[in-house]
Amino acid sequence: MANDRNLDGIHFMLPTPFDPNGEVDIASIDRLVGAARTANCTGVVTLGVMGEAHRLTDLERGPIIDAVVAAAGGDLTVTVGASGESGRALASRVRDAQSGGATAVMIAPAKMVKPNPLATYAYYAAAQEITEIPIVVQDLPEQTGVHLDPAFIGKLHSELPDAKYLKLEDPPTPQKITRVIEATNGTMGIFGGLGGAFLFEELRRGAIGTMTGFAYPEVLVAIHKYMASGDPERARSIFYKWIPLIRYENSTGISLAIRKEIMKRRGFITTADVRPPSPPIDDSTREELDDLMNALDLSIENL
Repeated sequence: MANDRNLDGIHFMLPTPFDPNGEVDIASIDRLVGAARTANCTGVVTLGVMGEAHRLTDLERGPIIDAVVAAAGGDLTVTVGASGESGRALASRVRDAQSGGATAVMIAPAKMVKPNPLATYAYYAAAQEITEIPIVVQDLPEQTGVHLDPAFIGKLHSELPDAKYLKLEDPPTPQKITRVIEATNGTMGIFGGLGGAFLFEELRRGAIGTMTGFAYPEVLVAIHKYMASGDPERARSIFYKWIPLIRYENSTGISLAIRKEIMKRRGFITTADVRPPSPPIDDSTREELDDLMNALDLSIENL
């Protein structure tokens, strides 16, 4: 059984920054975690899809975990992506995350050509056998091909003590949040994702926060703060003001490259490079981003 901290709030999904030679840029990791701290995030998430975990070597994972945990310094929670395409890979990554000081592990189902609920349950049960920290079940069928229905999520939550949280990225997310709350009697903490595109609606439906890599995490923190304090009108106005950038940043196929470009402009990372074969953005996309950011009032002073 995990001895866990309260994870309610906004968790900044960290990209993996690279230097001009394509190596992991540890100095930029420090700045990214610092940005999360400045934004008053609850925590950070590393080695997820946003972190290009599938593009990294196993030898690169350990130093990244070490750098993130060191930069977090105990005041920010650290959730580490530990998904694997086999039970053995999963177990190894869960152990590495725990020994490295993670607060929680995020686990998506193993990819399957023909999804099998029994095999998926066994996969999570294997993680339960070795974990000493909470599990964040990642519901991301676009990437895994595995659809987790609310009843199955409820079964994981009720039978596996450490399956305490859900990162729900199976649209329409607000509606599924309601169904998962019903299936779990409201005892499972649900996070949104998908770039924050439905954060306002997700919070209204009962989500406890979000785990996403939007390049202005302080905006999401403000939305969550006002919802939690009983001021949905203020939360709504901030959300609607920023949704054009949230929408554009979340462009399918190039969202990571766009986010890295914005983070580079904000001084969080040294380069906006993504690891091939992930595509970079082109000059026309940069011009569109320039136009959007110039048209919007991106001041964060009065959030």
